[in-house]
Amino acid sequence: MITLLEEDYIMRCAYIPEHLTGYVVAISRTEPFLFRDYLCYYGREHLIFIGYPLKEPFEERGMKEALDSAIERFKPEHVALIVPAISIPKEICCRSESDCYYNLGLSHLHLHQKLRNMIHRASRELYSEKKQELRDEHTQLISEFLNSHKVDDGTRYIFERIPHYVSCISTSRVFSARDKEGRLVAFDVAEFGAKDYAFYMFNFMSRQHYVPGASDFLLYELIKDAREQGKSFINLGLGISEGITFFKKKWGGIPFLNYEFCLYRT
Repeated sequence: MITLLEEDYIMRCAYIPEHLTGYVVAISRTEPFLFRDYLCYYGREHLIFIGYPLKEPFEERGMKEALDSAIERFKPEHVALIVPAISIPKEICCRSESDCYYNLGLSHLHLHQKLRNMIHRASRELYSEKKQELRDEHTQLISEFLNSHKVDDGTRYIFERIPHYVSCISTSRVFSARDKEGRLVAFDVAEFGAKDYAFYMFNFMSRQHYVPGASDFLLYELIKDAREQGKSFINLGLGISEGITFFKKKWGGIPFLNYEFCLYRT
């Protein structure tokens, strides 16, 4: 486990979602550990190693030494490696993925006219709520997404654990967009526990009560909150798909960190 001092250090330095120990622990049912400047999580014969140093510059040799130390200590059956550059042959990966994180700077954020028009249009039909809870209507939207999209088992597991994460982590926030009848149109889950970063964690939209621009409307509300809390950046998460990447770039998000994932047996 990590100490309170280590947790404070982690939250002062966190810049990717996997640095948020409360989030990862709630989702994965693991325990966090710090090896040198690298976080990892262990539980049930499974090691999740985060190869993004908290403060030090990334150096592959140092990362590999920290990873080896974690493997030697826990002797896991599986390792999930999340790193800016894969240091092992991809042939040994049971599952692999490449992407990049998108970052949105708040100090000089400029919204182009088309985006402002979309937000304004949505705001005429919607109002926002900010709470730290997910109700049945929220979980129904998660289920609707899972039933209408082909997702892998890992993604399904994460989405099904979102209500637990929100309920037990006080720095999580749920931004809901409702129409004039009070019906849930869309919602975002965000995280504000880190010092400099807010995190755009999840977004879900209703097919039945769809309103154009609802996601833009919610992200705008999230940005206002992040600024009020003195955040400098929003980590918009991974690109994931062409449509999601377009949405993040439309807001001025830029790729700022490579993401490589490899799950392998030891």
